[in-house]
Amino acid sequence: MQRTDEITGAWLASPVARIDPAEVILVTDFDGTLAEIVQDPAGAAARPEALEAIGQLAGLLADVIVLSSRAPAQLEKLVPVSGVRLIGDSGLALPRHAQKEALDRFNAQAAWLLEKVPGAWLEVKPASTAIHFRNTDRTGQEMLALLQPLLEGTRLSAAPGRRVVEVHAPNAGKGSALAALMPGEDPGAVIAFGDDENDRSMFEYVGGLEIPHMNVGVWSPEAPPDLFARCDLVVPGPEGAARLLGQIVDWAESSPSG
Repeated sequence: MQRTDEITGAWLASPVARIDPAEVILVTDFDGTLAEIVQDPAGAAARPEALEAIGQLAGLLADVIVLSSRAPAQLEKLVPVSGVRLIGDSGLALPRHAQKEALDRFNAQAAWLLEKVPGAWLEVKPASTAIHFRNTDRTGQEMLALLQPLLEGTRLSAAPGRRVVEVHAPNAGKGSALAALMPGEDPGAVIAFGDDENDRSMFEYVGGLEIPHMNVGVWSPEAPPDLFARCDLVVPGPEGAARLLGQIVDWAESSPSG
């Protein structure tokens, strides 16, 4: 994880910083990136300086996208910023009939199972389900082992995150959502911010782009050791992410087009 001066130097030396800001797309996660992780997700709030920065960038860059696993309705309340595109539920497509039935069956069985795990709870979203266990003494591997029998024979997969297990269609997620979105955008460069396991596919997609790009990992003690392998920068938590967003604002405003 870089120091503040190293982060500034790395940003200014990035190939993205040589692109016209009006050709740059910025994509960022919400929880753990714009906002601190809290015990109850209902109490989460973005850092004010982060919201201010993405609001400014919405008028300076080609596009600013908040791509979150939050349900779309929640995301609209959490990011009340004009000009910022909000994509909830990790950009997952609504499930087809058979897959919706499989998800409904999983939800019913998981809700019954979680009654035996005090502090765990189930969040149903349009195209996925999140099993939260931050308020339990269970590990991610223990929760996966508990839920795995419910997934056998279904077209669903489970992936651990920061004290949460996400269940949705296999091979789907933020990377797939961006891969579908970017060709129509035709950007000159892409910047991506994320902090959790469900941001891994986003880092992999952006890291493989032939245009200038920058992956920014937002560090926490809960991050897997290899999560940021495709990242060009790693900043210290949402505070560090907000600081870098402010630097990107300064860069964009100081450019000729800005």
